[in-house]
Amino acid sequence: MPDPTPEQQDAIDTYGDGLDMVLQAGAGCGKSSTLKMIGKSDPRRRMLYLAYNKATAADAARSFPTNVVAKTGHGLAFDPRYLPRIQRPRQTALDAAKALGVDRILGFESLPRIITDHGDTKAMSSKVIMRCALDALEGFCHSDDAEVSHKHVKQYDGLSHSPARDQLVALVLPVARAAWKDVLNPDGVLKHTHDYYLKIWALSEPRIESDVILLDEAQDTNDVLAKVLLAQDHAQRIAVGDSAQQIYEWRGAKDALSRFERDLEAEVRMLSQSFRFGPAIATEANRWLHKVGTPLRLTGWDQCASEVGPVEQPDAILCRTNAGAMGIVLEQLAAGRKVALVGGSSEIKRLAWAAEALQGGRPTDHPELLAFSSWDMVRQYAEEEDGSLRVLVKLIDDYGTEDIIAAADSLASEQQAELVVSTAHRSKGREWPSVKIHGDFRAPKPDPKTGLIILRREEARLAYVAVTRARERLDNSALAWIDTVNAVSA
Repeated sequence: MPDPTPEQQDAIDTYGDGLDMVLQAGAGCGKSSTLKMIGKSDPRRRMLYLAYNKATAADAARSFPTNVVAKTGHGLAFDPRYLPRIQRPRQTALDAAKALGVDRILGFESLPRIITDHGDTKAMSSKVIMRCALDALEGFCHSDDAEVSHKHVKQYDGLSHSPARDQLVALVLPVARAAWKDVLNPDGVLKHTHDYYLKIWALSEPRIESDVILLDEAQDTNDVLAKVLLAQDHAQRIAVGDSAQQIYEWRGAKDALSRFERDLEAEVRMLSQSFRFGPAIATEANRWLHKVGTPLRLTGWDQCASEVGPVEQPDAILCRTNAGAMGIVLEQLAAGRKVALVGGSSEIKRLAWAAEALQGGRPTDHPELLAFSSWDMVRQYAEEEDGSLRVLVKLIDDYGTEDIIAAADSLASEQQAELVVSTAHRSKGREWPSVKIHGDFRAPKPDPKTGLIILRREEARLAYVAVTRARERLDNSALAWIDTVNAVSA
């Protein structure tokens, strides 16, 4: 292992002082090697490394010192008694609705109807209500709350404003509460998810038998796990991550780095020397870090001759939306190239099937489209909303659902592909020699009252993640609008 940098040595020394610590580590700044150095510096203490996913935990188990045990949060919480319900056959929302008895819970003899935000009347079938209830249960399981409440009912396009929102909550909340009661029942009818047993474990107020807890990717830690770790007063806690890479807030993840700093009064240290790319890409990353509002600034690695400019044949194209990614896939397949899509094609196919249902006059429980009763209503809303749905509508109308599904089934593996396509969200933790940012990273529209262009901070964080995936060459011309942004909002 190479000698530590001054910043890494400072982190090791802070650990040695026995202090809880927050380690803000920029993109490519060697956080994993720093944690290994900490583990190696004190082989007598039992350490737990908490990874974001199983693949990272498996890699850490092979490479970390023997005094460090590597697990995920779910790995900590798992109990074999939940396995039979996890391994039950796939249960659709309709299956779950029938098993739980949604119609009986709500006491409706006919389908309830909601007046949506766009004035359409949406019939709420038991299948759709169950889908929303399962989404609410997921939000509850990611939270540190003790009971299911109205705040766990998701916001859906077209059902986010009163009275539609109030009507939705009135239908969904009783079903979500009944579903959680069923989860807790050993003889329950619903199939379990891994999030369910994590929540049950967290509510039991467990004690983790370890002297030191190393939390990786702490900026995207769900509150359910953060609360458990904050309660481990017997252990020294070190949270590592990059607050500027917090991009999963939309699905319940929170920045545990700031929570540890506040609640534990943890010492804050930084890793700013990136070993992934050179000064040119670091400069572009720092422009976005300025927009994010973090004090962290990256230093590029002088030994890496990175460039920023046009890239005709990139190794990877990063997109803002699933629809944007599929558009690139279709274009490149038509050009005869072998294309891979990070994360696979299942989400794209679900979107296409949902659009196909609406085009055929059938309802869908897809979260992005469940508020709509027809494809024409999606078109109308997308035109007014001017966001991600517009990209989806154009993709469906230009190519058709059959061609999209066929293209999704003809993707290559990443090992065989000439081009890798990914959303920026799925690109996190990855890197490529050359990267191009896709044009669906669109500039925000001017505020109608002030005329100012205001960027949401989460969008700035996502752009930062995207530009820091490149090692050698970055084409970020699609983000040239950064200079037009007047302000950043929460």
